[in-house]
Amino acid sequence: MMLRSVKWLLIGVALVVLLVAISGAAFTYMAVQKTPLVDIAAPQQLDGADSVNALLEQLQRAFSKRKDSHQLDLTETQVESLVGVLQRALPDFKGRVNITPMGGTISVTYAVGNTGHFVNVSALVLPGDSLQIEQVQIGDMTISGGLLLRFLERTVNSYTNSQIASVALTRVERVSMRNGALTLDVGPLDPLLTELNVVSLNLSDQQETELETLSAYYLRYISGREIALSPTSVSLIEYLREGMARAREQSHTPQQAVLHNKAVIIALAAYVGHHRVGQLVGDIQPYSDKAIKPRSGAVLHKRNDLARHFIISAALELLSKQGMSLAIGEFKELMDRAKGGSGYSFIDLAADMSGTEFARVAIAEGKAHQVQNAMARIQSELEVIVAIDGLPEGLSKKAFTEQYGKVDSEAYLNEVKEIERRIRGLELYAQ
Repeated sequence: MMLRSVKWLLIGVALVVLLVAISGAAFTYMAVQKTPLVDIAAPQQLDGADSVNALLEQLQRAFSKRKDSHQLDLTETQVESLVGVLQRALPDFKGRVNITPMGGTISVTYAVGNTGHFVNVSALVLPGDSLQIEQVQIGDMTISGGLLLRFLERTVNSYTNSQIASVALTRVERVSMRNGALTLDVGPLDPLLTELNVVSLNLSDQQETELETLSAYYLRYISGREIALSPTSVSLIEYLREGMARAREQSHTPQQAVLHNKAVIIALAAYVGHHRVGQLVGDIQPYSDKAIKPRSGAVLHKRNDLARHFIISAALELLSKQGMSLAIGEFKELMDRAKGGSGYSFIDLAADMSGTEFARVAIAEGKAHQVQNAMARIQSELEVIVAIDGLPEGLSKKAFTEQYGKVDSEAYLNEVKEIERRIRGLELYAQ
């Protein structure tokens, strides 16, 4: 009798597995298509990057006055510019947005490697007194938007052990649309930001990660060194020298060298770059009411902005997918072409790319110890950041367009290749 029961149990399990496999195959067959729904180049989308400044100002206002209601105006250009950043970093991803008074369509295409197949997704968002998704199309399948939204809400709430998704949805009090733009009436963000703190605690499980602990340690260590009290600006290489010297003392294996180098870079990005970078790994600040910083800012090529570009790009490279830090840096420069901005700067981009390359070698197991030793011997900034002579900067949108067109033009790519050539010429980054 027991053998028969086991037999039927195994048959039942086999049938379930077979049904799951058939369902998965059917889903894949219907979801994957041979023609991309979206086929647009990132440079075309990034051309409107300077318009995002207005959106960021609105968001900053909404977060600073978190107990008030706000109206957020978004345009197709702004949204597609943000999509362009993702596409620049993730070439297999493409997206488009189309907004009319009757509704907004969000279309996404993801290329499945080099197979010639694509996953196409589109969603129709309707105007109304809340966020309303009419339907979602995945390949040849049509799914109820309301059903999918409820599923995502429950899934996110369950995963984060919070009500973050529900609270976020209730913040949207009205969606109004017109040709090429939409307006969101957003309720006070205070409940959402409060719930975010709950999520942070739940996901961290109230336990510090090793990287968070070490980053906090190096932040305290570097802030206690004599250079942190200098009344004049100090070269970033001096901060790197202090941090990497301590990391070398603490690293006894190649794996430890990688981890300690990561922590030094993140600590410096939070200390001389921007304190919010540290929040990407956790609470590394020693004081709860203020972020510590040096008496005077760090510099590279006698410029504070280049030191910040370098070290923040290095930290972002550690904490993001490869290529994302460069895409973010490039996008920031495109935003600066707007009236009142500092203009597009290939010098800033050179600092970004140098910082990214520094991070890559600093966390390579075969080179992490070498980087620690190199920083102890370093004599010049030009050993970690490229020379900036001859690189254009301060370009307005008009000047940039006249000289380079878009970010995939031959003239633009030649400037980027020149920066790459200079980076390859530095011994620290030699392959």
